[in-house]
Amino acid sequence: MKLFIYLALIIIGLCSTLLNTPNAQDNGGHVMVMTMEGAIGPAFSGYLETGIARAEAENAQAIIIELNTPGGLLSSTRDMVSDIVESPVPVIVWTTPSGAHAASAGTFIMYAAHINAMDSGTNLGAATPIEMGGSSPAASEDEGGDANQEAMKNKALEDTSAFIRGLAEMRGRNAEWAQTAVTEAKSLTAEEALKENVIDMIATNRGELISKLHGREVALKNGTTVTLDTDTAPVKEFKPDWKVSFLSMITDPNIALILMSIGVYGLILEFYNPGTMIPGTIGAICLIIGLYAMNVLPINAAGIILLVLGLIFMIAEAFIPSFGILGFGGLAAFVVGLAIMFDSDAMPGLTIDGGVIAGVAILGAIIIGLVVFLTVKVYRKEIDTGVEGMIGKKAEIVEWKDDHGRVRVQGEVWSAYADSNLDLKAEDTVIVAAVNQTELTIKIIAT
Repeated sequence: MKLFIYLALIIIGLCSTLLNTPNAQDNGGHVMVMTMEGAIGPAFSGYLETGIARAEAENAQAIIIELNTPGGLLSSTRDMVSDIVESPVPVIVWTTPSGAHAASAGTFIMYAAHINAMDSGTNLGAATPIEMGGSSPAASEDEGGDANQEAMKNKALEDTSAFIRGLAEMRGRNAEWAQTAVTEAKSLTAEEALKENVIDMIATNRGELISKLHGREVALKNGTTVTLDTDTAPVKEFKPDWKVSFLSMITDPNIALILMSIGVYGLILEFYNPGTMIPGTIGAICLIIGLYAMNVLPINAAGIILLVLGLIFMIAEAFIPSFGILGFGGLAAFVVGLAIMFDSDAMPGLTIDGGVIAGVAILGAIIIGLVVFLTVKVYRKEIDTGVEGMIGKKAEIVEWKDDHGRVRVQGEVWSAYADSNLDLKAEDTVIVAAVNQTELTIKIIAT
């Protein structure tokens, strides 16, 4: 009986293993579908790398990437292009849905694909590597600044042009138009792209795409040629998990700016009013996430310096009341630092929204204004309740002789004197005219 149970368990285990093991030799393997919607960055680069590895492990016969992107980081784009070119599984990139675009970095990914396609009503192109550029103030002031900026721009254009031409020649696509997409920011609709030999097909839905892929031969980098058998192939979606979605969101430069701003403003409020906890906690979390995003994104050294300087000045306002001089000066440095912090040349297609910068500036002005207002209010309260606050207050004579004596002010007895002899007696009322803190005496005038 025990032997029977052991055999049964072994058989069940073997069956389970066989069922869960991918069928390595099945030419009718499934088609994996991946979705990339948003800016190209480290999140999608890692997602693609994981997807290709998973497709190979599961013996998928092809990967379809449904793409919709405004552009992204050149470094991540190069990583993704390399992964696609070296992929042991055919990669099909499809710009979809209608209204989507494969702009800038997306154009490189489309050109790298073994097979590419577009939905009707989509477009690709505008792959110029400098979208948000412009010479820095320092460069403009320098005699050779403009020439240096132009040289750097030409260098970036030449490098990127060579990159996309190489992809076009490798895949047998239109290299001439690819270069104009980089040098002149040209774009094409799906129909124009098909006519210009930029894409392989137009498909208005996933079913049509899979049907058109059937029978296509794909030459892989490892030297093998694969014939796609997608007519009855099952489709398996591999969607981005929450980590990919979260990383993709925070590495958007606009989101990174907002997180950094919330972090800094939260810490300023916490420093001004220690023990509140809520602004400090939220600020610290946002600042850490923002710093992580900055570590991933290409940054400008001048922007970072201004950012740190502005942060120091604004925090100093909470400890050294300057009635707004440090606070608003720091805010100006902070906002300018945020505006120029990211290296625009390395983020084609991504722009810093002017509304975000304006919002950060307005919020900062409100917070600094609030800190200054509360500081002034506290300062006035200290004057009103301190020694100087006795000026103009009524005082009661305790004892008096000629031009000096003692008076009671706000429950305290003080030595007092007058500019001339006064005929005063106990319980007479006088008014404090001045205070001498060193001698703790006061001048009085009779009422």
